[in-house]
Amino acid sequence: MPIIKRFYITGLLIIIALAGLTSCNDDDAHNPNIDANNWIYDVMKEVYYWTDEIPANVNRGQDPSNFFHQLLSDDDRFSAIVPDYQELKNALSGVSKEAGYEFALARVENSNDVVAIILYVKKDSPADDAGLKRGDVISQINGTTITIDNYRQLISETYNNHSIKYKRYSEESDEYIDKGTLTLNAVVVSENPNFMDTVYAVGSKKIGYYVYNFFSPGTNKTTVYDNEMDQVIANFKSQGIDALILDLRYNSGGAVTSAQNLASLVGSGVNSSKIFYKNQYNDLYQNYFNNQPDGDEALRAHFLDKAENIGNEIGGELYILTGSRTASASELIINGLDPYMHVTIIGDTTVGKNVGSFPIENTKDPNIHYGLLPIVFKIFNSQDYSGYDNGFTPLGENLVNDFRQPMLQLGDIQEPLLARAIELIEGTSVGGRKPRIESKEFTPIMTSIDKKRRTNRLIIEGLKSN
Repeated sequence: MPIIKRFYITGLLIIIALAGLTSCNDDDAHNPNIDANNWIYDVMKEVYYWTDEIPANVNRGQDPSNFFHQLLSDDDRFSAIVPDYQELKNALSGVSKEAGYEFALARVENSNDVVAIILYVKKDSPADDAGLKRGDVISQINGTTITIDNYRQLISETYNNHSIKYKRYSEESDEYIDKGTLTLNAVVVSENPNFMDTVYAVGSKKIGYYVYNFFSPGTNKTTVYDNEMDQVIANFKSQGIDALILDLRYNSGGAVTSAQNLASLVGSGVNSSKIFYKNQYNDLYQNYFNNQPDGDEALRAHFLDKAENIGNEIGGELYILTGSRTASASELIINGLDPYMHVTIIGDTTVGKNVGSFPIENTKDPNIHYGLLPIVFKIFNSQDYSGYDNGFTPLGENLVNDFRQPMLQLGDIQEPLLARAIELIEGTSVGGRKPRIESKEFTPIMTSIDKKRRTNRLIIEGLKSN
């Protein structure tokens, strides 16, 4: 018999039939992996976007993580399984145990040594309290020099209490100054995605600048972060900005509802009658929703009516700063707004994630703690465009590398991505043709953002399965 389950999609309560669970026989009871893998298989057969490609004969006695990955399509770069669902939920809301800084790893020229360059520091974290800044260069962790051979092990140590040896660039002396050794505690950090907002008066323009680092409505099922987003845009409106720069360079995705809120705040001429995006599911889900009187709400999401909207004030022009980690819900902002306004992207090519997930937990069996993030839908804009599998690439001189040394602080009008956006808005170069700091580009080995559970996620809450 099918099991009837309920879940919410963009605020709509949907009732859908999920296939019954496959039970194991007594001979299999000694292997605890079988129950978990039976559950995983049944869920994937129901919800997975590429359900027709799931192999029938996969060893159900193996480790559930290995089992899950053997079910995936060759076209799937993003489905994920985690050992603990609550850990997954915390990570999607920006809650994790850490010291509070994100970094990129770079190899030292003509050496096997590696350094960690801080990208940004989270407010009110141990790293913030200790005075760490963007651009600081870490050469040792727990007394050991980082190298190409040991960086994976040393990076894992930063999720617990640890020490770092680091340097900071001095503009005055044009060199890196040794800052010694610093001990940092790893604590539970609730990161606020609303990282920075300010207004610049440049020439004849008043320019709003907003750094938003992931999409989450708030922790503990609140909308505190979305409410703060509303206030940021309301403040821009009250200050009379006529141009907006949205910095998503480190934003690797998150909740679709927060993307919907942001797009509704900045889109030009948008309201609840206009379509923001469309979802395409597997045949089972697509047919189900098509046959429901209110199924349109699961297949198409509209903009919200927001009194704070500044689309007209900014003249139907939006400048978005991107990076090689910009993904998912960030790319939805670009694609979803494109039919309604001119979107200029500046920075690096984005990831290219036009598919999304439900976070799924098992609520019936207390022994199965896994959380699943399978790809469940493909997403399109109102003009049925979804062709950004290879990402969005800035054009011409708008292709600007964020990874460089020394790094200017976010919000500094000579920081290269921000400077290019202001140049396009004002029509003149910021600070003259020669920047005050000559920097050198580098290609990161990896970044700490890559390790986040929320990275490359486009999330609709919250499907539960037995």
